[in-house]
Amino acid sequence: MPDVIGIGSAFVDYFFQTDEEFLKRYNLKPEDDFLFQEKKISPNLIFKKLKPITKSPGGIAVNTIATLAKLGINVGYYGVIGNDDNSDFWLENIGRVDTPKVIRRGKMSICTCLLTHHGKKRTFLSQVNPADFDFLKNIDFGYLNGAKFIHFGPLILNSRKGIVFTQKLIEKITKPKISFSPSILYIAEGWENLLPIFKKTYILFVNQKEMKYLTHQNPKSGSKKLLKYGPQIIVCTLAEKGALVTTPNDQFHSPRVDVGNIVDTTGAGDAFTAGFLYGLIKNRSLKWSANFANQIAAKSLSDFGLHWLKTAHFS
Repeated sequence: MPDVIGIGSAFVDYFFQTDEEFLKRYNLKPEDDFLFQEKKISPNLIFKKLKPITKSPGGIAVNTIATLAKLGINVGYYGVIGNDDNSDFWLENIGRVDTPKVIRRGKMSICTCLLTHHGKKRTFLSQVNPADFDFLKNIDFGYLNGAKFIHFGPLILNSRKGIVFTQKLIEKITKPKISFSPSILYIAEGWENLLPIFKKTYILFVNQKEMKYLTHQNPKSGSKKLLKYGPQIIVCTLAEKGALVTTPNDQFHSPRVDVGNIVDTTGAGDAFTAGFLYGLIKNRSLKWSANFANQIAAKSLSDFGLHWLKTAHFS
């Protein structure tokens, strides 16, 4: 039985090197995150104009559980992938992830990751499997309730519906602690829509951009505000400045780990989440967990997507 189960849209991420001039042509800017249809752009256009560097399994929940698997934690994924070549690639490269609850249907979701500023900035355009919600039709709550943590990322076929479905799922999860990375896609749907999920959340992961959007406050005061709505631990990642951890009794900063060559920052926050959850599962202190998480996040910057896991070693 997995200790951690991930729920959230699964992708195959394609990585492209480009520049801001290319982004401007399509009314995009660094750090944008849109569905292709929102921008009225075809995925074929990107593949025609740019040559992919590589590809990797992806998605917020997927990145987290794949990293935890490399760290030796028993993990599972509950959701939908497609029934095509990209889906085969996902299964072959996801690592030691339990997959009996994976449904193969439709066409695998893809995300084109447009890298600028030497990999330090990303722009995401996604095409989501129309069957992305199908796993919700017959949930095995016995499987879910056997885990220690359920880590939720966004279900982005339709963010508003994804929030509602997540809320209904969480109401029936009785034993595991809930870990939640809402992303800017859920946060953009409005504070009030996330409150029912926050009430059931044990640990909430956001970055500083999401914190400002969500609370209109800086990380320190915003984290304290969020504690009032249910979560027992708020973790706000601060990019190159490390992370801020807030509980009802404490607030502390965990400094970054110096990095030599940054190849790609995609998934660094998810790697941090994995490191932090690893500490909690191993009954380490919050400060140990945050420092370890920063080490894992730093390692993730050394390659594209999840490729860094192939050669990663952890002491």
